[in-house]
Amino acid sequence: MTRFIIDVRTPQEFAARHIEGAINIDFHDPQFNTQMMEFPKDTELVVYCNAGGRAGRAKTRLKELGFSDVTSYGIMGASAATGTQVLYQTAQRD
Repeated sequence: MTRFIIDVRTPQEFAARHIEGAINIDFHDPQFNTQMMEFPKDTELVVYCNAGGRAGRAKTRLKELGFSDVTSYGIMGASAATGTQVLYQTAQRD
């Protein structure tokens, strides 16, 4: 089964740090539901945010939309659960 790691934070939060291979779909974006409906309903979704609050709300919404295999975490928990590393933005040098 295919697994997608979804970062439900803002694009700014995503740019500062995110899990390698994650897709950024902001939970507060009005197009969140529409964007998520592009994924097959039988796919495994791992959703995360900073501490887990938004990810938990996103999980509830995704279940309401018909997704069955959804887990939610804070960023460090998602990294551990998926075995992927957190990438941090590095300062630009002139």
